[in-house]
Amino acid sequence: MVINIKNIKCLLFFLSLSIASSDNNFIDVITTNDMHGSLNDQKASFINPNYPPQIVGAAGLYKYIKDIESELVERSDDILVLDGGNFFQGHPVGIVDSGKTIIEWMNRVGYDALVPGQNDFLFGYQNLINLSKKANFPFLGANIVDENNEYIFEPYTILEIKGVKIGIIGIVSDAINESVLDKNINGIKIQSSLKTIKEWVPKLQSMNVDILAILTSSGVPWDREEVYDKFINQSGESQQDIDNKFLNAIELGYFSEGVDFIISGGISKGYNTPWYDNYSHTYIFQNYGNGTGFGHFKLKYHTTEKIFIGYDSATKNNISQTLFSDDFSFNQLQYSWIEQKFNNAINIVYQDTDWNSILPSDSDAIKNKNIDLTDDWDIPSIDNIDKLDIVTWNCEFFPTNDELTINALSEAVMDLYPDIIAFQEIKRKGWFSKLMSRLPDYNFIISQQSSFMDQAIIYKKDLFYLAGRKELFAEDDYFYAGRPPLQCDLVVKRTNLQLSLINLHMKCCDSGLFRRKEASKMLHSYIDNKMNNEEGLNFIVLGDWNDDLKDDEGEHCFDPFLNDNRFFFPTLDITYDISQASYPKEPYVSFLDHILVSKSLMDNNLYEVKTIPIDKYMGNFSIYEEYISDHMPVLLSFLPLKGKISEEIKFEIVSSSADSFNEKNKIKEEKLALEKPMYYNLNMYPVYHKLSNNAKSFRQSFLKNRSLGSETFLWRSRIYNTEID
Repeated sequence: MVINIKNIKCLLFFLSLSIASSDNNFIDVITTNDMHGSLNDQKASFINPNYPPQIVGAAGLYKYIKDIESELVERSDDILVLDGGNFFQGHPVGIVDSGKTIIEWMNRVGYDALVPGQNDFLFGYQNLINLSKKANFPFLGANIVDENNEYIFEPYTILEIKGVKIGIIGIVSDAINESVLDKNINGIKIQSSLKTIKEWVPKLQSMNVDILAILTSSGVPWDREEVYDKFINQSGESQQDIDNKFLNAIELGYFSEGVDFIISGGISKGYNTPWYDNYSHTYIFQNYGNGTGFGHFKLKYHTTEKIFIGYDSATKNNISQTLFSDDFSFNQLQYSWIEQKFNNAINIVYQDTDWNSILPSDSDAIKNKNIDLTDDWDIPSIDNIDKLDIVTWNCEFFPTNDELTINALSEAVMDLYPDIIAFQEIKRKGWFSKLMSRLPDYNFIISQQSSFMDQAIIYKKDLFYLAGRKELFAEDDYFYAGRPPLQCDLVVKRTNLQLSLINLHMKCCDSGLFRRKEASKMLHSYIDNKMNNEEGLNFIVLGDWNDDLKDDEGEHCFDPFLNDNRFFFPTLDITYDISQASYPKEPYVSFLDHILVSKSLMDNNLYEVKTIPIDKYMGNFSIYEEYISDHMPVLLSFLPLKGKISEEIKFEIVSSSADSFNEKNKIKEEKLALEKPMYYNLNMYPVYHKLSNNAKSFRQSFLKNRSLGSETFLWRSRIYNTEID
C-alpha cells in the first residue's frame, strides 16, 4: 500500500495539537550559521551604534549548551547541534590558521554536523578536507564530488537521539561555482542541489529514518516573501532549466517533499520564525550570523510513532536568540581561551609589512586563456610610460551582465592599460576569475574577509611584486558595512619604491554618514600610527567613499584626512566639474570615488587626475551601465618623487629597406634585451617587456610585416603603423 507522506505529516501535526505534551517528546536543536570566525565578545553596534549593548560571544553559547546538557538524562546524546556553513572566513581568529581554531571550538561544544558554505572554500577544498579530519563530527556534502565522482565529504549522517533516528542530508550551495575563485574548487564538481535531494531523500527514507532533515548553505534570502512569490509565479521553465537552477533554501524547501525541516546558512540574515512551505510542508530555519547569536527550537515528535509533528520555540515566539550580556553568562575558561586566540590573531594581522618578502598573488593557478578580446569600442590608452597610472573603479554588482560584462571590462582594461586598478563591489568571485583569465599582464588580490561584496586590486606583474596584504578592521567591520578595507603592499621592481594601497568601499544610505565618519576616523588612526612608527611609508587610499568632497561641512567623512597636512586629495581638483562626476546618474549626480595620497609620495603640482569618460567611448551611459557599472572609473597619473616607474625606449631601425627579413631589418637586440618597456609612438600598444609573451608576439608581428614592406599590421584585433618617427 502506498502511503502519502504529506498527508501523514498533516494528520499528525493536527493530532499533536490535541495531545498533551510530555517530557520525552521533544529534542533540543541548537543551530549556528555564518559565524565567519567570530568567537570573541563584541559590541552590538548594529543594535545601537552610539550605545551598543555587549555580546558575550562563543563562550556564552558554550555555557548555554552545556547547561542544557547537564539537565538531560543522556547529556550530549539528547541534543542536536548543527552549523549551516561559512564558519571560519571573515574574522582574523578564523583566518590566521585557516579555520583550525573554529573547529577546535566546535569540538569543545560537541557539534553533530556541519555543511560547508561558499566562503569556507577560501583556502581551497583541500583545506576543508584537512579541517574535516580534525573535527569530531562529520562535514556533509551530498552534492560535492571529485573528478572521479567520489564524495569528498559524507553525503549524510544518521543520529539516534531519544530512540529517534534522524537522517541529515548535506547540501552545499550550488552557486559556489560563481562565488568562489576557480583555483579554490579546481578538482571538484558541485552538482545540482535539486537533483541531489531527488536522489538522497528516497535513499534515506529507505533506511527507515524517523525524521528527515537537510543541512544546507544555500541561504534564506533577505526578502524571503518577495523572492518566494517571484519563484512560485515563474512559468514556462523546462524541467532541465529547473534542475540546473541555483536554488536558495526556501526554493529548495519547495521541492523537499518528505523532508521535515531544513537548517540553512549562507546568508547572515536571521528570522525569528521559520519559513513554512505550504506545498512540501517543510520548515526552513536560519539565524543571524557573525557570532552574535544562535537558534534554539524544540523538535517535537510523536512519542510512539516517532514522527515529526512540529516545533516549539525555546523562548516565547522566537527561534533565534542574541547573546546579549544582560541575558547570558559565559564560561570563564572558554572566554580566556578565546581571548588568547583573539589577541594572537590581531598581532599576526597587524604586524609590519616585510618589504623584502615576495608573496603569491591570487592569480596563482589561474590559467590565462588564449581568447581574442572583443574590440567593440575605440577606447584610448591612458598608460604613461614613466608615470604611475592608478584607477579606482566601482563595478556595480560585478558582473552586472555576466559574460557581456567580462567581455566589455576585459577589453576596457587592456585598452586603457593602467598600472593598477582598485575594483569595488565584486558580487561573485568566480566571475572575477574569468575576468583575470583574460588579463594575462596583471596579477591580483581580492578580499578574503568581506561578508558583503568584495574589493580587488590588480597590478601589472612586470612592474610590481607583492610584499604584503591585509584587511583592516575585519575584527570589527560594522562601520565598514562588512567590507573591510583591502590593503595591498606593492614594491616597484625598478626603483624599490614601496606603495601601500588601501581599497575601500564605504557604507551607503540609511545610517551611512555616521558609519562613514566613524570608519574614516578608524582608518586615519591606523595610518597615523603606521606612519609615526615606521619611516618611508607611502599610502594611497582609493575607492568608493560614498561622499562628495564638495558636500557641506559636517556632511562628509573626509575631515580626519583634510585636517592632516601629510595627505591630500588630487580628486578635489575635479570635484566641482560636473562633467567629471564619478556617479553621473540622475538625480544623484555626484563625485563619490576619490583618491587620497600621502604627500611624501608625489609632488602635489605634478600629476593628472580625471574621470575616464568610458561611457562616451562605449556610445552612451546607458550602454556602459548595462555592460559594466553606474560608477565611472577615476584616474590618477603621477611621477613618484622616487623616480620613474619605467623608462621609454624607442625602436631603432638599421635599414628601412623592404628586403626579405634579415639581420639588417631587426631592431637592435641590445635594446630589446633590456628588462624595460618597449615603446613605439602613440599608435603602438604600450608598455610591453621583452620576456612577456605579449612582447614576443608583438615583436614578431612588427618585424615580419615591416620586412614585407607593409605599412600597417594587425595585432590583437588592432591596426598599427610600421613607420618609425
